[in-house]
Amino acid sequence: MDKKNKKVILEPEKSKKYFYYYPQLVVVIGVRDGDKVNFMPCVWNTGLSYDPFLYGVSVGADRFTCKMLNNVNEYSINFLGFEYIKMIRSLGRSSGSYTDKSNEFNIGYSESVLINAPIIDVAYYSLECRKKSSELYGDHVLFVGKVELMHLNEALAEDYIINTKIVSPTLYLGVDHYIAADDNSLISLKNLPFHYKTGEKKKSKK
Repeated sequence: MDKKNKKVILEPEKSKKYFYYYPQLVVVIGVRDGDKVNFMPCVWNTGLSYDPFLYGVSVGADRFTCKMLNNVNEYSINFLGFEYIKMIRSLGRSSGSYTDKSNEFNIGYSESVLINAPIIDVAYYSLECRKKSSELYGDHVLFVGKVELMHLNEALAEDYIINTKIVSPTLYLGVDHYIAADDNSLISLKNLPFHYKTGEKKKSKK
């Protein structure tokens, strides 16, 4: 067997963290609770539905941002390019419980249009979200938000996918290691045939 394909069997250890399923896309959650504005990077995030447009963020139950999200029904999700990794790292390695992050790290932000949450000015894409649900899973709370409005860099609006010649999304490898998307590795498979028929129903197995 090829050495790179040789496997070891591991049983997850309690309270130990594993990062072999990374890299993951980083977003920054923006939230306002009263007069307090806070930002927190979130690696566990994902789209959940096209219609309605639902987006989920999983936040540690002991994080100050989680407490703020529990208190409000609106928040923003901001996508930042790789050039802002130092800002992202600083936001993640500090707590809003004792730090005014927007002042400490010079985070410029604007007001949302439909909700009461901050939008980071340098984000290439931001979502205005209303909280639809929240549920505790283990040591994290999954917040599901309905996207009410999107803020998109005008230069990216010509297509439905990110143009990585214009912006490089920020990917996180774990333990303060970051990696950029390599535009030279982009391959389009749009011209390959599909292996199912539109509208085809799966036959039930008897």
